[in-house]
Amino acid sequence: MSEGRPAYHLPLAGALAGLAAGDLLLGLNPELLRVLPAARLLFVAAMSGAVLVFPLALLPRARQASRAGAAWSAVLLASYGVVVEFQRQALYDFVPSGARRVLVATTMAAFLSAAVLAARVQRGGLSAGTLSIPIILFLLAPLVGRRAPDRPSPGASPAPLRAPRRNLLVVGLEGASWDLLTTYASEGAMPVVARLLREGAAGPFAALAPYDRAALWTTAATGKRPLKHGVVSSRRWETPGGTLRLLPVLPGSPVPGGADPAPDAAASRRSLTFWEILAARGHEAAVLGWPASFPAREGLVLWATDIFFDGDMGAGTALPVEAGARARLFRVSPDGLDRPLARSLVPEGLAAGEARIGPLRGAARDLTVTGAALAALPGGPQNVSALVLSGLREAGGLFGAARNSRYWGLSIPEPEAGARAAALRAYYRFLDDLLGEILEREGRDRTICLFTPVGWGPPPVLEAVSRFLRGRTPTASPDAARDGFVLLAGAGVRSGVRLTSAGVLDLAPTLLVLAGEPLARDMDGRVLAEAFDERFTESASVPIVSTFEAAGPQ
Repeated sequence: MSEGRPAYHLPLAGALAGLAAGDLLLGLNPELLRVLPAARLLFVAAMSGAVLVFPLALLPRARQASRAGAAWSAVLLASYGVVVEFQRQALYDFVPSGARRVLVATTMAAFLSAAVLAARVQRGGLSAGTLSIPIILFLLAPLVGRRAPDRPSPGASPAPLRAPRRNLLVVGLEGASWDLLTTYASEGAMPVVARLLREGAAGPFAALAPYDRAALWTTAATGKRPLKHGVVSSRRWETPGGTLRLLPVLPGSPVPGGADPAPDAAASRRSLTFWEILAARGHEAAVLGWPASFPAREGLVLWATDIFFDGDMGAGTALPVEAGARARLFRVSPDGLDRPLARSLVPEGLAAGEARIGPLRGAARDLTVTGAALAALPGGPQNVSALVLSGLREAGGLFGAARNSRYWGLSIPEPEAGARAAALRAYYRFLDDLLGEILEREGRDRTICLFTPVGWGPPPVLEAVSRFLRGRTPTASPDAARDGFVLLAGAGVRSGVRLTSAGVLDLAPTLLVLAGEPLARDMDGRVLAEAFDERFTESASVPIVSTFEAAGPQ
């Protein structure tokens, strides 16, 4: 190769790496699989790779292609194929079949390219001609994701006669742990929960992995996987190649998000929630504080989104407007908390800073949701009410490690360890008191569902090691996607039953059937029939329809 000319095989190798990365991003973001968006992303990715590598081509020692370079390239491509296959398996519930085909094609392109380069090792180093074959393979991979022409799908099936109806009260406890909940209940710190455990059916709730808040709570509300309901991430990346909502994940990590939070993540939701289905079927419905529920829609007694309780009073945060205005009257500020309550939530011994502010902020939010709910919950003969108390997210994250410090192999210095454990217990007791007030005023003649779709505990290994190396105090998080829990009690539910195979996908189908409505075939979850009492199972079979979606089955 001439000493005066750059080594063009190196920019081609960079373009090949960019194309491989672009194929992976297309597989994780199927909305970009249309011709122009896909071409744009691949062009940007290929040019970025070529530009990054081009300076190396000007170095004298890089101008001579070597067998070692071809061998290393083959190893890297084979390893990349393994990475892509891991992404396909880890995000199986998040991407549809067409996008999964792109990931499979990318894996095959990586392995075939590795074989081509390995064969080249025997005859010399990398060359522009040799690299053209892998480039063509990666250019062809996105073509397998093209969908067949859409066939007209039947509309929603006419619903059969209903089973006996039951009024529902659904309470989500975001940030709660099944282990801590049952422990505190058995110790007497949560008497209301202890009574519900005795009188109802309860057990762990298999979560959705990897964890993403918007995707998880939307799955719980719809009974469908993210690949169907369309909400796959709480955040988004704005890049020159297009908007990305999913990025590759690492083992044990959450779904990564972009730099820009997407409070309107639910705007991409394609499936109906259980409260929308019930409202359309003649039930009075209200939902307050459900994560990723913005923007609100008409048709409910009150739809107050999670960002409404975060302080956003803009359009679409609460509907109807009149009901939203009334809900604002119940806003509680951290400074307005009862002093004995504040002292119990922030005991002596806690370090100054977020540990003393977070619990008060969470309690003020939960009191606001509870007050608005008690004022707005429908009371007609056919009603469903759902509210989510999210304040424990802050207290559980700050203090959860005090209860499970053995997972980190670290000890929190006294007296702060005791203060953190006391603060965590106090917040669970506070939630039990709120639940008791809700049940006393609104729980009569209702079937109760208490749940959290994911449990909180030690974070993924990489995050824990990072905090340890930086000398940071251990925290708890849901990022390892531990099991949550579900507790059903009241009319139609057996007493003292332990559920062993419940999952987050089962929440919506079970609530629909308890409310006397049919089950849809296009839901991915099942009905937790083992929780129903004999009178319910003997008096009513579960009616089934194809779908509740106006556009047809998903």
